[in-house]
Amino acid sequence: MGRLENIIKENRELKDEINSLIERVRENEAKHSGFRVIEYSFLLSNSIADLIEKPIAYLEEIFDIESAVLFLNSDILDFDRETDNYTNKVVFYPEKVFKYFFLETRPYYGKDVMNVISEFNFYEQMGSYLIAPIVDEGRIIGSLNLYSSDKTRFGDGASVDFLRELSFVVMVALKKMYSTEVIYRQARTDFLTGCQNKMAMAELIKRLLNQYERYGNGFHFIMLDIDNFKTINDSEGHLTGDRVIRDLADGLRDNLRASDIVGRFGGDEFYIIVPDTENINLNMVVKKIEGVATEVFEKHGYHGRVGISGGSASVPGDAEKTSDAENLVRIADTRLYDSKRSGKGRFKLKDDN
Repeated sequence: MGRLENIIKENRELKDEINSLIERVRENEAKHSGFRVIEYSFLLSNSIADLIEKPIAYLEEIFDIESAVLFLNSDILDFDRETDNYTNKVVFYPEKVFKYFFLETRPYYGKDVMNVISEFNFYEQMGSYLIAPIVDEGRIIGSLNLYSSDKTRFGDGASVDFLRELSFVVMVALKKMYSTEVIYRQARTDFLTGCQNKMAMAELIKRLLNQYERYGNGFHFIMLDIDNFKTINDSEGHLTGDRVIRDLADGLRDNLRASDIVGRFGGDEFYIIVPDTENINLNMVVKKIEGVATEVFEKHGYHGRVGISGGSASVPGDAEKTSDAENLVRIADTRLYDSKRSGKGRFKLKDDN
């Protein structure tokens, strides 16, 4: 009887062991499937918002960790952005931070917070961490940082192979995103001045009109051009004319607010978008523009022979909520040419001027 009990006990233990093994296999299969989902979601991401909403969130859920953060090297991946910290999920740091932490281009793991630089210490209840560099052609363009409250989660003997593979996929995804953004910027940037161009102008106005509809945020749109610009090209050539245009663009950007957008419409015509109509005196903006133009023309020896004229349209005021970008540009452009027909060297800001 004792022998039979031993056999039953051994069979029960074997069954439990087999069930445990099956459970681990199922768990690994689920994680492997989840890992592929994470990879694909990185590759399909088109924006920082996409990164936060999908792959980073999936990392935390599938691998059962409290926090995953993507750190990006702002000296290499200089994405157009409103902040350097997106909800503690995507964070930008200069290259020196990565050089300071990564003595070698390999993943680092551990449970001693003292070994993590302050910039990477993002989770207060951190028990252990796994931090992998994202490397492109020998340069660290970012890092993928995983944090757990469990001290044994990424302790000694932690497997880092999956993170090495994932870091390569993230590198490919980031390069694709950044290359797309660079192409987008180039298509909307004036080659001579570095300002926004005519294509960008339509998109900017459309976005501001949408913001006005939703939040009531107004703005001014100013068109201006150089009076008698042909005088410069005819007397000293187009290269001198190009220098005048570049200097005017630089002067406008340097003297207007950081939130004001200076763009080149084409030729010697510029546009300026001035947000926040409630706190802006448009006449003072015009005086700044005229002051910059005077300095530039004096510098090149054309003061008195060339000048500047402009016209503006305002939201609200000139356009109802249903107005489109083309209509707003037409209003400002009409006022610009009214100014030129009225003797040049002036700005028409509204129809009753």
